[in-house]
Amino acid sequence: MAKSRTRSVLIWVAMAALFALAYAQAPLYYSNQNQYFLHGLAQAGHGGLEEDWLANTADPTPVFSALVCITIRLLHPYAFHVYYALLLGVYMGSLVGIFAALAGPRDAPGARLVFLTIIVAVHSALFRWASYRLFDSDYPWYLQAGVAGQYVLGAMFQPSTFGVLLVLAISLFLHARPFLATACLCLAATFHSTYLLPGAILVLAFMTILWREGQGRRALQLAGWSVLLVLPALVLVFASFRPTSAATFAEAQETLCHFRIPHHCLPTLWLDGIAGFQVGWILLGVVLSWGTRLFLLMLLCVALGAVLTVAQVLTQSDTLALLFPWRISAVLVPVASAVIVSRLVLLLHRWQDRPVVRWLNVALLLGFACAGVVLMWFRQGFQASPEELGLLEFVRANRSPGDVYLLPVQVPHLKASTRGSLSSDFKPVAAKKQDARLIPVDLQRFRLTTGAPIFIDFKSIPYQDRDVLEWEDRLIRNELYYGALWAGGFDTQQERLRRDGITHVVTPADKAIEGAGLRFVYSDEFYHVYRLPDY
Repeated sequence: MAKSRTRSVLIWVAMAALFALAYAQAPLYYSNQNQYFLHGLAQAGHGGLEEDWLANTADPTPVFSALVCITIRLLHPYAFHVYYALLLGVYMGSLVGIFAALAGPRDAPGARLVFLTIIVAVHSALFRWASYRLFDSDYPWYLQAGVAGQYVLGAMFQPSTFGVLLVLAISLFLHARPFLATACLCLAATFHSTYLLPGAILVLAFMTILWREGQGRRALQLAGWSVLLVLPALVLVFASFRPTSAATFAEAQETLCHFRIPHHCLPTLWLDGIAGFQVGWILLGVVLSWGTRLFLLMLLCVALGAVLTVAQVLTQSDTLALLFPWRISAVLVPVASAVIVSRLVLLLHRWQDRPVVRWLNVALLLGFACAGVVLMWFRQGFQASPEELGLLEFVRANRSPGDVYLLPVQVPHLKASTRGSLSSDFKPVAAKKQDARLIPVDLQRFRLTTGAPIFIDFKSIPYQDRDVLEWEDRLIRNELYYGALWAGGFDTQQERLRRDGITHVVTPADKAIEGAGLRFVYSDEFYHVYRLPDY
């Protein structure tokens, strides 16, 4: 028995490593990590981030921030890559568990290997990179991600990646482990409160299935168990983000929903042909799961998600939009992919145990893993602007306590430019900069790479209502400052800049500024840095 368990663990470790390498990861610090690592790095004393304004706002993911803080203090930052590889392994194992539940007595090592090879191919960085190069779009992404730019996996370790625990919960429930499944749902919601609603939908589905199977008492026990486990997360969310006032709360929600993340919040923006395909893909998965426990589970999730989405469209409620009722699709799409691949594999089961087929699958898995390593090594995905590296190194090496940098933030009009969901992970930087649908990539990593506080940026945002309004006001002031500085008005703005605590101004190299006492401290062909006069 012990040997069998050890063998199973070793197989999982090997398969998880292959899946993680084939999937690939972004380098630190990329995209959303610049939002979600900030509080943890500030708590760990990274540079001067404890003085950053955003780092002192209410933390939307305190448990995740604690993990970041502990990791920085006790381990190497590369540990974050290991954490993500483990979560990728959990995701992979969960999909294999769904296959095993669907296969039943037809489950066999050969069939599992074929299933795993296809799943790795669908998720591989190689196919995503090739899809973008050939078709100018990352089509394989839509077989693992949900609608509205929602997903459980992504380019890197962040709070949303704990959504793999929802996929694990489905696998555990199919294998008659409802209480452990529910614990996984609550743990995911503890790391990221956006999983409270999808978790609640799944718990309701679990309870309904148990009730239909004549296990009413167990269903009620499951309800109590879920409330007990999720209560701390609910209390924390309410304590940190309860409305300051009805008017302030409504204004902050409008800012988030219609200005900062409309591509996640408004069905009129994300509901396009690809989203329609993803919904059809989910429905195909529902149909192909007929006759199993998974059928009713998926059907209930689809129904509840659809009802809440329609309710949001009819009411135009910003509150409901920010709960993302369509986020359940981020779980249902990969589950549907597992169902569809499972049915295909079981349909062609007769030739799967042949030695040549097994070796072919092993070769393909190794090939996908090697391709992922090559793409990461040569930075063929997850690109950030190389032009800013000199600036970042200068600031990192020369930062001092009390420094606050003003950055030339570009404010996109996402509600006007964004249509549909997209993935930019394998776009070259030049293409990213030209795509009006994307949040500008320049200087997103300034805080975390340099350890220096900044006045404001567009990418990273707070969520407490007063903080959201302050964030928006800072963006307006940021634009006004640069408008005045580039027009030669430094002397008129100097006192206001000082009141906002700004000590340094970064400008593009082609937009110099001048003023009494202003010191020119850094220059390259892309950026200049000026230091305000000391008092």
